[in-house]
Amino acid sequence: MDTRQETIKKIKSLLRIHRNGLTITDIAEKLRLNRNSTAKYLEILLISGDVNLNTYGPAKVYTFSQKMPISAMLKFSADIILLIDNEMHVLDANENALNILGVSRENLIGNPIDTVKSPLIARLAIPNVFEDIQTAGEIQREFSISQQNDDHHYRMRIIPTVFNNLDEGLTIIGEDITKQIRFEESLMISEARYRAILQEQTDVICRWRPDGNITFINESLSRLIGISGSDILGESIFSYILPEDIPIIKEQIATITPVHSIHSIEIRLIDNQGNYHWYQWNTRGIYDNAGILVECQSVGRDINTERQQAKKIRESEERFHMITDHSPFPISIIDALGNYLYINKFFTQLFGYKIEDIPTEKDWFELAFPEISDHKEAMLNMGEDPSHSISGEIRSCVFPVTCKDGTVRPINFFRATLQSGEQFVVYEDLTPKKESERLQSVLASIVNSSNDAITLYRNLNKPVPHHSAIDT
Repeated sequence: MDTRQETIKKIKSLLRIHRNGLTITDIAEKLRLNRNSTAKYLEILLISGDVNLNTYGPAKVYTFSQKMPISAMLKFSADIILLIDNEMHVLDANENALNILGVSRENLIGNPIDTVKSPLIARLAIPNVFEDIQTAGEIQREFSISQQNDDHHYRMRIIPTVFNNLDEGLTIIGEDITKQIRFEESLMISEARYRAILQEQTDVICRWRPDGNITFINESLSRLIGISGSDILGESIFSYILPEDIPIIKEQIATITPVHSIHSIEIRLIDNQGNYHWYQWNTRGIYDNAGILVECQSVGRDINTERQQAKKIRESEERFHMITDHSPFPISIIDALGNYLYINKFFTQLFGYKIEDIPTEKDWFELAFPEISDHKEAMLNMGEDPSHSISGEIRSCVFPVTCKDGTVRPINFFRATLQSGEQFVVYEDLTPKKESERLQSVLASIVNSSNDAITLYRNLNKPVPHHSAIDT
């Protein structure tokens, strides 16, 4: 590269750095050039269109030109390229421009731009903006036009240009952005649908940063806490959670990872009346490209009713166990397959068997009725097959039952079939009743055999002979 070209290159580089421009003196001092030589180089650059000259009073300030040399246009890849000279004639056009404008090269090149019959050219209004572009620089426009009953969207750039003959003109560079616009519209529609779905959800939905700052709530959560979605942005989600549950949710955040990004807990949210409600809180972590947790999205399902029902069930079970455990009668519950689900304490006290000893009713019958005939009769009368029982039906029957210690007791079986098909059985020990009846019989016999009070007194003080518990 010769000295002349090297100096011109240095001047252009210097003006690129100093966007506000420099005077001849400034450039000469910075590059250590002769002032007259600097002026000649700037004159060359001014003619070639590489620099602009602006006059401020007596001072002449040179700036790097924003105009684009025509040779650079070949480096652009676009849908449309049109070159317009300073008399607003079309100098050249690429094939894409010819196709989009729907004209032949012969009918376009050399003709005034305002004679080109195209809605796209008409929207650019070149005659009205030609001078403005020459002085103010590049402009950009986006618009849509109807072509073949379909809307097409274009982004057009109109750039002031210096051609090889140093004449000034314009270059029109355009691209068809129809697909991009339609994609953006589709994205907007999808986002609108997504937001509509979120707003219509009965579950509460909240997006929040790891520090607790809220970025979005849906309508359900807004109604619950009594604050609109726009007013709550930036507030902390922890302000609407029962304080004792906050450590639980913070622990949840700590355990969220890109691999395990969804976690579920139960927490209590405060409503606009100051009351707390239980929610099943499912949280998903949202990560950036670096794998850093940037946001959480939580979906909460109201489980207040479920927890109240569960509490009632627990309380009912507690009452049941309290009643059955302190019942003066043995009690058992047997499922539809004949397995023991429950026996109370008095059952074990009276018969001597724990539920581990007799997992099924059949196991207990084999022990309680060692005589084969009694066993079969008991199974037949008490209904070994629960499928033949009727819900709500109560049956009773009396059988002598052999206990674990070998004693035999007359037992009245009261069996009720529940709606679930399970059997609820209450056992009444008739031994005290039989003993009472025997004593009454002995007393009557003694009274009937006594002729006077002295004999009766002596007979009553005789020892009573022992009888079996199941004597009748």
